[in-house]
Amino acid sequence: MIVSAQSAATVLVAGIVVMFAAGCAGAAILLRHEWPARRSRRRMPIIERERDLAGALGLSWTTWVSARVLALLVAVSLGVWSGVWILTFVAVIVAIGGVRFAVAGSAARRRLRAERAFMTVLRELRDRIAVSNQSLDTALIEIARTPPRELQYILQPLAAGGDITLAIVECGERAHSPVMEQAFGVLLWARTRSLDALITAIDQVMLPVGEAQLAVEEEALVTLSQQRAVTLAMAALMLVMFVSVLRVSSFRAYYQTATGSVVVLIVVLMFALLIALVSRLGAVAGWTRWDLRAMAAEETPDRV
Repeated sequence: MIVSAQSAATVLVAGIVVMFAAGCAGAAILLRHEWPARRSRRRMPIIERERDLAGALGLSWTTWVSARVLALLVAVSLGVWSGVWILTFVAVIVAIGGVRFAVAGSAARRRLRAERAFMTVLRELRDRIAVSNQSLDTALIEIARTPPRELQYILQPLAAGGDITLAIVECGERAHSPVMEQAFGVLLWARTRSLDALITAIDQVMLPVGEAQLAVEEEALVTLSQQRAVTLAMAALMLVMFVSVLRVSSFRAYYQTATGSVVVLIVVLMFALLIALVSRLGAVAGWTRWDLRAMAAEETPDRV
C-alpha cells in the first residue's frame, strides 16, 4: 500500500511537471510566432479576439498569453489532484472559457471608458485644427503628450514622435476598438487630403457614428453585466455544492466511476449550453474592422 501510494504520488508530480513544461513551450510558441492577425483579421479570428480582450484589459499580449496558460495549467493540476478524472475536463473548460467569461465584463467597461475619452480627444483635435489652425500632425502630437489616463498606452506611439503614419497605425492596433480603428483610419486618409475634409468627416461621420456605437455598447453592457452576475452566482453555488458532495466518501467513489463521470459531464454541458444561449440573446453584432496597415500602405507605399 505504501509503495503504491508513493508510486501514485510520483506519477502525479511527474504529470504536473510535464504539463507545466508543455504549457511553457506552448506559450513560447504563441509569443514568438508572428501571427498573421495584423495582416488579415479573418485568418486568425480566435487570436484576434484574444488580442482584443487583452487590449481592453490593459494587458500586453505576452502577459495575457502567460496568464491564460498559467490558468490552464493550474486547472489541470487541480483536476488531477482531485482524483476524479472528469473534474480535469471540467477544470479545462473553466480555464478556457470561464476565465474569458469572468473578465469580459471588466474588459467591456474599460473599453467603453477609453472610447468615451477618445470621443473627447476627437473633439479637441477638431477644435485645434479648425479654431487654432494647427496642422494635423502637430495637433496629434500635442494631444498625445497630455492624453487622458485611459488613452496613455494607446496614444504613446504618437507622443514618441517619429513617422506619424506608422504611429497612427500602431495606435489603432493598440486600441483594439472598432470605434477608434475607424477614427485612425480616417486620420490616415486625411493626411494626404485637405483638413477641411477631415473637419467635415469628424462633424458629420466620426462623432455621430461613434456616439451611436457607444450608445449601443453601453446598453449591451448593462444587459451583459446582469447576465454575468446571475451566471457567476449560479456557477459558484454549483461548485460549492459539488465540493461538499465530494467530501463524502461514498459520493466521491460514485463520481470516480464511469456513470458518475457521465452525470457530471451532462450537467456541465447543459450549464454551458444555457450560458451560450443566454449570451447569444444579448450579443451585439460585430462592427466592421479596419486593416490600418493596408490603408497606410495604399496611402504611403514608400513608408509601410
